[in-house]
Amino acid sequence: MTQLSSFSDDDIELIVSLPYRVGMHVSFSEDEEGEQDDEREMRALESCIKEIAKLYEGSELTKEIALEVLRSRDKWESWSQGVFNIEPQCEKAVLVLKAQASEAEVKSYIKMILEIASAVAQAYGEFGEEPAPEKGFFGKALSRIVGEFSGLSSEDANHPMNVSAAEDSAISSIAVALRKNA
Repeated sequence: MTQLSSFSDDDIELIVSLPYRVGMHVSFSEDEEGEQDDEREMRALESCIKEIAKLYEGSELTKEIALEVLRSRDKWESWSQGVFNIEPQCEKAVLVLKAQASEAEVKSYIKMILEIASAVAQAYGEFGEEPAPEKGFFGKALSRIVGEFSGLSSEDANHPMNVSAAEDSAISSIAVALRKNA
């Protein structure tokens, strides 16, 4: 089992910051609704990371990374800078992980990143629909994380119907970048 301590400080910074940075990238990709959707997306980002840290048992490394993202809350503001070209960082993170982690751990990390991207995109209906009640969102997120997180295999698994074209495009480009070196 691979642990974060197996990586250099620079590599830890990359693989720990990427889940948050990807969430910010998806959030920034569509900004038609203004502050209200941004707030929901940030809550969704944090909640998804918390759920993965608490519940995901498929990879201890993925869980450790999620916990470290939460412990690094004081870095979130700086991590949110320069997220518009996130794909090269996705590619590099996978290469860094492949050098030390098992194939299953790399796949788990990729799935975590895509789950976070999807959760942020779904946080607020951007086609004029009413936002989902908090209980409904968390119930859905919890169900997806626990029930389907380890079973994602389809290219479209993280492309829900209630996201904007810009968010869908952002998720697609992130997925391509993550899978390029996997």
